[in-house]
Amino acid sequence: MGDFTTSIFEKLKEIVLNLCSSRRNSGENEKFCDRCSGVRNTGTCAGKENGSCCCNPDGLPSPLCVYYSPRIMYLLNGEKTEFDTAREHWTVLDPQSVREAEMIADENRKYFDEVLAKHPEWGAFFTRYQHLEVGEKLGEGAQAEIFAASFPRMGNTRMKGKPNLVAKVWKEGVSLKHLERQWPREVMSKLSQGSKQWPFKNISGGVYIREGGFKNRFAFVMRRFTCDLRAYIDRQMLELFEKKSHGPPFKDIQNVYSVLYSAATDLEELHQAGVVHRDIKASNILTRAGVGGESFLIDYECSVGVIGTGFWRAPEILEQVQKRVPSSELVFTKKADIYSFGMMCYEMVTGCIPFEGHPQNDYSIVLRGERPHLPEDLNSDLKNIIEQCWDQDPLSRPSASELVRKFDFSELI
Repeated sequence: MGDFTTSIFEKLKEIVLNLCSSRRNSGENEKFCDRCSGVRNTGTCAGKENGSCCCNPDGLPSPLCVYYSPRIMYLLNGEKTEFDTAREHWTVLDPQSVREAEMIADENRKYFDEVLAKHPEWGAFFTRYQHLEVGEKLGEGAQAEIFAASFPRMGNTRMKGKPNLVAKVWKEGVSLKHLERQWPREVMSKLSQGSKQWPFKNISGGVYIREGGFKNRFAFVMRRFTCDLRAYIDRQMLELFEKKSHGPPFKDIQNVYSVLYSAATDLEELHQAGVVHRDIKASNILTRAGVGGESFLIDYECSVGVIGTGFWRAPEILEQVQKRVPSSELVFTKKADIYSFGMMCYEMVTGCIPFEGHPQNDYSIVLRGERPHLPEDLNSDLKNIIEQCWDQDPLSRPSASELVRKFDFSELI
């Protein structure tokens, strides 16, 4: 399937290049967008005077444009749904953590009651809430589904101070005993202590659902946010494409810095607690009111056993995967998180995901040092930060603490 996609992509490139060649020969004054990196750049875009870009006559980006996204084109043309495109970049997991094929409800219930609820350090975290009500479905990942959640009336009182909740409900057949192996002990210690630090304070408790349609399934209870950053980016890009225009999903560099500052701060907290996230990407950033509003990093609570996602992964991780190193023996470091952070920055400034259209099992493009093209007119400071994050040498990448300082916009104004 990957080779087929690549052949289509290369064919589109050939068509566009031939079209441009014929236009040059005919003396027409059509040019690619001057923001496009790595393609023919002949100066100011001919369409900029009227606020549009002439990569293509209809205002949409050509396949050579840095803002061209096959995913967004599929959404625009109705060929895929938002769920279809989200599923394409679900987290890759250690197969041993999800291979339970049979229903293991009795074992899970017993393990929750006899081990987790009585855990000498974590017990309070698992007995904090009961009688969770699960509402509408909001999203889905490889292991779990996200639902709106609330607590029912209990006697004459109601659980107060817990509005806007969601339940991350693990799918049927997932062994709770195996799931526990994915929980970093440092994270569980923070959660059991009721940490007031982000991102730990987002998770309120762990519950075992004993009745209703989700009977015998485990869930984490969390604060509810508007949407994830990837979904927000897709909507921004769709809005541009629908207007027959294209460009970066976010115009205001201060808003971009605000999100990246929040994400870097959360990553710093994780790293200081001794936790490697392993899967930094835009879909693992939640936002309350769009870019510029409150946002934070998620999906760290089950990071053990995760082996990352596609080309968000650092070259040293892809090299291990290519050598078929067993999942349990893959070596992830904090510097691998920084590389993924750089790819998440790339998502924010282009709207695209890393190496769209390239075969997902061909890692040579990264291992030989190639990186996705960045816009030519990207803020130079931000461009430098991104390039530092995805440096081939892990030791040359900044730390999370350094990123916090770099993204502190107050230092720039």
